[in-house]
Amino acid sequence: MKRSNENENDFRSENNEKKRKIIDENELIKKFLCSNFYIDKTLLIKDFIEEISSIICVTAPSGYGKTVNLNMLRYFFEMNYEDENNNKNKNFFENLNIAKETKDGESYIDLYQGKFPVVYINFDVIYLSNSFDETINNYKRFVQKLYIYYTSIKNENLSDYEKEMIKNFKNYNYDSPILNSLNTTFFDDLYSFHQELLTNIFEYERYIFKSFITDMDYLLQNGFIEKSIPKLSNFKMLKKEYINNRDIIWTLFIKCGYLIIADNDNIISNNNKLKIRNKEIKEFIKIKFSNWKNNFYKYFKYSEIIDLFIKNYDEEKIQEFLENSINKENYSSNEDLNNWYALIYSLLSLNNEYVIVTKNKYDEKNNIRELLYVHKDYLDRLNNNCDNNNNSNSNNSNESNKKNDQSNPDLSEIFYITINIVHKEDKIKEGCIQALDDNEEFLFNGKELKNIYNKIIKFGISVCGKKCGVIYEINYGNKFKRKEMATKVYSGENYDDLYEKGYYFIDKTRMINKLIEKGNAVYLITRPRRFGKSLNLKMIQKFFEKRTKGDSKGNDVFDGLEVSKDRKNMRECHKYPVIYLNFNDNESKTYESAIMYLKSKISSQFKYQREKIDFKKLDTLDQKLWNKIENEEEDMNKLNESIHFLCQCLIEEKFYKRKCIVLIDEYDKILINSFENGYYEMFIGIVRSFFSNIFKGNEYLYFGIITGCLGLELKTFYSGLNNIHEHTLLSDHLFYDCYGFTESELKKNLSHFEIPLEEENKIQKEYNGYSCGYGNRMIKNLYNPYSIMKFISNNKNKKDDHLFKNYWFSSWSDNILNKIIKENEFSFKKDFLSLLYGNIIIVEIKEILTLKKNYLKDEVWTVLLHSGYITLSDKEGYEQNIKEMDDQIIKLLQGESKLNENDVNEDLIKKYKNNQLNKHLYNNMYYIKIPNNEIFNCFIAKLKESLKNEIKDNNYINNFINGLFNKDIDTINSNLNDYLTCLSQYHLFANEKDYENVYQVLLMQIFIFCKIYGLTAEKNSGLGRYDFGFPNRNKKKEYILIEVKTCKSENCNDNLLHKECENAINQIIEKKYKMKHEKNGYSSFIIYGITFWKKTCRIEMRINNNDIKVPSESLKE
Repeated sequence: MKRSNENENDFRSENNEKKRKIIDENELIKKFLCSNFYIDKTLLIKDFIEEISSIICVTAPSGYGKTVNLNMLRYFFEMNYEDENNNKNKNFFENLNIAKETKDGESYIDLYQGKFPVVYINFDVIYLSNSFDETINNYKRFVQKLYIYYTSIKNENLSDYEKEMIKNFKNYNYDSPILNSLNTTFFDDLYSFHQELLTNIFEYERYIFKSFITDMDYLLQNGFIEKSIPKLSNFKMLKKEYINNRDIIWTLFIKCGYLIIADNDNIISNNNKLKIRNKEIKEFIKIKFSNWKNNFYKYFKYSEIIDLFIKNYDEEKIQEFLENSINKENYSSNEDLNNWYALIYSLLSLNNEYVIVTKNKYDEKNNIRELLYVHKDYLDRLNNNCDNNNNSNSNNSNESNKKNDQSNPDLSEIFYITINIVHKEDKIKEGCIQALDDNEEFLFNGKELKNIYNKIIKFGISVCGKKCGVIYEINYGNKFKRKEMATKVYSGENYDDLYEKGYYFIDKTRMINKLIEKGNAVYLITRPRRFGKSLNLKMIQKFFEKRTKGDSKGNDVFDGLEVSKDRKNMRECHKYPVIYLNFNDNESKTYESAIMYLKSKISSQFKYQREKIDFKKLDTLDQKLWNKIENEEEDMNKLNESIHFLCQCLIEEKFYKRKCIVLIDEYDKILINSFENGYYEMFIGIVRSFFSNIFKGNEYLYFGIITGCLGLELKTFYSGLNNIHEHTLLSDHLFYDCYGFTESELKKNLSHFEIPLEEENKIQKEYNGYSCGYGNRMIKNLYNPYSIMKFISNNKNKKDDHLFKNYWFSSWSDNILNKIIKENEFSFKKDFLSLLYGNIIIVEIKEILTLKKNYLKDEVWTVLLHSGYITLSDKEGYEQNIKEMDDQIIKLLQGESKLNENDVNEDLIKKYKNNQLNKHLYNNMYYIKIPNNEIFNCFIAKLKESLKNEIKDNNYINNFINGLFNKDIDTINSNLNDYLTCLSQYHLFANEKDYENVYQVLLMQIFIFCKIYGLTAEKNSGLGRYDFGFPNRNKKKEYILIEVKTCKSENCNDNLLHKECENAINQIIEKKYKMKHEKNGYSSFIIYGITFWKKTCRIEMRINNNDIKVPSESLKE
């Protein structure tokens, strides 16, 4: 049937004499199933009556009024089955256009309205279910409702059989040959066709990953598109084998009335120019298309796939998805690049929070496609400069516009995706790098992206046939600034805390730069405790480790740090499997408990890695072994091979495309602990095999780092680990500035926490002085980071009265150091006392250290160096120290008797200094010193502690010192004599002569231990040099001078001791030793003469010009 043409915009008939009425009567609207109002189309009744065909088929798009018009026809013609003479629907038509139409003098209403039985069947309520039985039941329910509707029809003329059948249809109780013919096989074919039709075209993802979405975006943006239009000759064309011709969808759009074929005058091809029919349909398509995409995004887990781009940056998962999607289609090879581009475009367009921006122009012959993916919140930054917005989901609110003003300091980011094509699969990785390196200026549609956005995440995707590769990198805008750090002080070892809890920290990511540059290796890094080893390892793990699915937390951790300044470094960020073991908490007392500890640590790592992979992809045997290790049920062989096995599983099953990184922290803790608890010999083989399996010949290893305090002969101890690069305080040309704070880093700390820079000198004395490396590669003036951060924590924002404490020393107890000091009698070593006095000495230091019960002298220096109690110096510092060295110290080091004041002895001192200055360092010889006051105080505390067992009354020294300041001659004599009595003959060098320097060493030890302020020794003053001098802390402007003598007689007595004390006091007076200090403002002097003989002594005192005071007679008893 043919109707007069309608104007698509105003729905008016060409016959303007008969206007259609708009009816808003509720009953009529409800009767005809209208939405809001009814437009009078009753003239269709006349057209249908005059149509000569007995069967009429009407097709029109959805929403064009087919159901409304069919209901109108139904109620016009349908009779009243209960009373044929009572036309109950007539009143609906009396005011409509049809009421004015006549035929042979009678109205159409009188002739036709309510005169016919009408069977109205709406197949919209019949649908195919998932099973044959459900579908048959749906059909029966439809028939039941139909027969119930016609219950009022008079059935007197029906046969009994017919009446029974009607009853059965109404009661849902029947069977029939027709339904029987719908057997399961027939249903399966029908259902299969139905599913293929809907799945391949409308409901599922058939068209998502072809060019449909890109075409639809183009159509909605431009209002037209050029396409070939296949002829739809039968519905079989919609089945799977035909649907691969994606242009059939455009035929369906035309058939359904959404599109029309426009003039093709300007198209030089076999394509047709298709236009959207009108604005209303355009809005309809736009809404439906948006909803359709939203459903895919919401219900088909595409949100998770898109998150791989915008949150996780998961190269492997993105690659897997793209390859799986592209392999479902039968693309021709000459369409490769466009198909991959359409696939990525279509996927990303599903998230309506983001907008896709494409290039204004690109060369079809060019093997590169590019697009931007921009969050709506940040789109205005681009739109202010660029009008090209190709995604229909691009409407932005005024609030969003205001939010995204370029002056807003928030972190704006976009995603830049570049796709290129290579012709060999082995060139895919190289193609990804080329894609990343393309357009390094980040110019897009003539705009400089780095001037618009703070952060640009760029994906380089390279394709070859049905294979692809994905690599991403992070770039930063020209105006990017890292968020100002908080003023919370951190001295812990967990890098996550720095980011999550907002602590202030010093950027050490230069270490990551170096690891990336060097690549495949195994590094042994030793530093003293609390020097940042664990924090740096956690930093390395945080940077390299690929995150778990859905974990986007921490994307900005490294933004603006040193490692991010080279975009190529950021190609390595979050890409690797990282295995991290920390043995710091090991306290195992027995071999058995140590094995259980090791199993527990490994088990935890297996549990951690299981959460990051699809465990079911492992084969059955690997799963079984994995579970054994995780449950701590493995035997010793499998324990030793466990980490190597874990690396193998992660790489061979392609959970990761990059090799493993293995980080082991505090490796020496388990060895030292086993040694201290007596099971070292049993345990050593397990540890040797364990480390060897991880680091020797492991083809799944990218790089490994082992950290600890002591370099325990790894090259020989862990058999076969000849690829280990050792980085210790003795030699570290790579990581020398990655541990401890440099001078510039200290200044940053002080400035950030508003501590006056005037305090820097004091801080230097307390916590500075460490060195790393040797010779030209030495870096000096490194600060202990733990001490600095603790100091800042106690003093931040304070202008004065700063609190200096021994933070590092009090943070743990070092049993090895205690043992070394005690067993090696360090309290009475002359070179050690010279160190304590602030001098630089030359010692031998072993490169390889072995755990043993008794250490040799050079091994002791090795332990002290690696533990942080001494540090390296250089030749320049050593020579300066020799030039300034006190003569008294020189005499102690020479082992000579006390020098007299004559030219010969002056020559001996010069000769000693010259000999020291001309010394050449041989293998393993180094300059060493105590780095700072904190370590000095630590040594004093340790040395005092070591004397407790030998000296019952620990107050002898303190009482002796207090007596000197209080001028209490009896207290001085009694306590120094008691102290001498406690010392062994070894302490007093019984195998040597009783030279004065032996006792001078003893006094110097006491003065150093007690940290006597302003102590000087063998200083020139007046006509000679005094032995010791220092200010009286109890009285201003008063100075103490001490001269030491020894009794040379074999049978020394009190009288001889008294005479030597007098000689000592008189020497100070006659030689005018107080002259120098008088010039410095001291007006009062306490002079002590001390005479030693074996394990006894006598002290006498003179205050200014007063008489000499001697000890009480009772002391002799």
